[in-house]
Amino acid sequence: MKNETEKKPSIGAWEKTTKNSKAYISFTIEGKLYTMWKNEFKVKPTQPDYKIYEAEPLKYNTNE
Repeated sequence: MKNETEKKPSIGAWEKTTKNSKAYISFTIEGKLYTMWKNEFKVKPTQPDYKIYEAEPLKYNTNE
């Protein structure tokens, strides 16, 4: 049995929308950005409901 005071890792996720009104979930694990999209091509119950992709982190213009 695990120690009751031991904390489990927690990962936050954000619901976002594209310019075309397509909803997706964005989250980071160990410094890597991922996006999760509803599988719009699902035709069998054995196929996943969502697809997860590693995303490129946003690069901010610092005007340096």
